[in-house]
Amino acid sequence: MVFFLAALLAITCYGMTLYGTGEFNKAYLDKRNTTAINGIFVILIVFSHYSQYAGFGGVFDAPYIYIKNHLHQMVVATFLFYSGYGMMEQIKKRGTAYVSGIPKRAGKLLFRFDVAVLMFLVMNTLLGAHYAPRRILLSLIGWKALGNSNWYIFDILALYVLMFVAFSIGERLSVSRRLRHEHLPGLVLLFILTLAFVYVMMKTDKPTRWFNTVILFPVGSFYSVFKEDIERLIMRNDVTYYLTLLIMVPVYIFTYLHRRSYGIEGYTLWAFAFIAVVILVTMKVGVYNKILEWFGKHVFSIYILQRIPMILLDHYGFIDAHKYLGLIAAFALTIPLALAFEKATDAVLTVGHKSK
Repeated sequence: MVFFLAALLAITCYGMTLYGTGEFNKAYLDKRNTTAINGIFVILIVFSHYSQYAGFGGVFDAPYIYIKNHLHQMVVATFLFYSGYGMMEQIKKRGTAYVSGIPKRAGKLLFRFDVAVLMFLVMNTLLGAHYAPRRILLSLIGWKALGNSNWYIFDILALYVLMFVAFSIGERLSVSRRLRHEHLPGLVLLFILTLAFVYVMMKTDKPTRWFNTVILFPVGSFYSVFKEDIERLIMRNDVTYYLTLLIMVPVYIFTYLHRRSYGIEGYTLWAFAFIAVVILVTMKVGVYNKILEWFGKHVFSIYILQRIPMILLDHYGFIDAHKYLGLIAAFALTIPLALAFEKATDAVLTVGHKSK
């Protein structure tokens, strides 16, 4: 796996821009740049999911195993943070018009997810699996799974609902109050509702990954609202920037070392520190190229479909026989599958929109 990590590092460094003394990457949160960052992490997620089918453990696998164990759930951190940031940016621009369209956005996501779930159902049935009707129905909302990845989609759908409720109420409150940040009521409600969601999920029998990073979604929205204030403080000059970075590095190390010492609170502090470091690094380092952007643009389809090739390769013994070649095969099969999936679902959604 060390060679795959080296390839990813080479791709990440290709086209990288380093900003010098007194210079900052003003576009660090522009869509194309955040899409490229997400491209890095979706590739790491493919690595991570593939490792569940291939038994990594040799000397050349040790660097990857270390990185995988270190990052843990932070491989989805930027997805949640950038989603919350991007949606908040749209609310700031379009207000209630965007908020009212969130259910439709969630509906499209659910449709695509359900198509993918049915693909897994067909494949696994052909491979001899049998599922109870209740499990199939719960799988269509992401609560259960049919061999597919599901928890992240369930959480995103829930966060869409929470954002819709929070800002539907919050926008009405802000009209009657003269606030410096007019969207603050909605933002506060989003935080409260997300915390309530985390609490409810903690009371279920779901693994911690179902709830230990979702708070980063409202954190992204918070950053959008207070972005100018934060940048004015940190990006004033190199002294304030490097001082902030100097403070955050030990904070990150401390929170990482104690991420499991204080329950969900300790893990949350580490998640905050991780995102803070990502933001600080991207303020000085521009990471963008067409390859990363492509993967970032196709995050959903790659994330949700990657297990289909992996399951098939594992079922027919290819991964056992060719552990590393299997990863290349997984990418080679997932990419055209993702493109075909997007083309088909986009066509259906376009027809549905025109028929209304």
